[in-house]
Amino acid sequence: MLGTGTLKPGPRRYGAGILLEIGGLKLLLDCGPSIVQKLFSAGIDATELDAVFLSHFHVDHTSDLPDLISSLAADKLGYPRRPERPLTLIGPPGLVQFLEAVLDRNPYHSYVGEWNRALRLVEPVEIGDKKELRIGDAVLRFAEVDHPNGYAVRVNIGDLSVTYSGDTAPTTSLVELASGTDLLIHECTFPSEALMGKHSSEKGLAEVASRAAPKQLVVTHLSPAWTGREHEIVAALRPSFKGRVIIAHDLLEIRVRPRLATEATPPPSSRAFHQLR
Repeated sequence: MLGTGTLKPGPRRYGAGILLEIGGLKLLLDCGPSIVQKLFSAGIDATELDAVFLSHFHVDHTSDLPDLISSLAADKLGYPRRPERPLTLIGPPGLVQFLEAVLDRNPYHSYVGEWNRALRLVEPVEIGDKKELRIGDAVLRFAEVDHPNGYAVRVNIGDLSVTYSGDTAPTTSLVELASGTDLLIHECTFPSEALMGKHSSEKGLAEVASRAAPKQLVVTHLSPAWTGREHEIVAALRPSFKGRVIIAHDLLEIRVRPRLATEATPPPSSRAFHQLR
């Protein structure tokens, strides 16, 4: 869990970014502020990544992208390198236009765009109508969520699955995507009494968790408003969700085991969502 916060730094959390190591692959989920440095702290160089997924284009999920792309043009000692193949960069519709705006049309970042074109550093893949994408042995499935340009992703490899919500208000599409997943990483930006925008509070998160029934739940994207109150999230979840709950902080490492075949999970309810966030 590289970055587990929001735009506003807190004592243990800042920005959004998750390194998922699964089946020999290294996947970066979002690339917010300080994520490239946190990758280094986790013992990973940007050149070791197999793919990057951007859940949406907000700055707390993308601000380190120019640094990440430029890092691909240098080896671990900082010397120039030409990658053997481009890094797959997956994102919502508009990803190509977003890259052009951030790199090519920005005179202060245009040199990164020039490097990218000359060295083929990244290959953008827009989700669009694609609901599924294969990278090595991993199958990535996507669902549009309730946030501007927002998408969630589920990564399946063998018997193991991990689902990441990105930013979203509670939504049935996410419940269906995450149903029975081994690990659900879901946002909980604000407490319910101060909820703003298309986000989830502890109340909405509790309903998502009870309906999706993941084996484990990791709570992330926590604003500083939650500092010292994290236990309230667990308390809100407990009446309806009996799985393991982990309140994430930056650089927390979590090991995931696949769900046992005997642990059956009922399908998600088709009822409409309550107006809980």
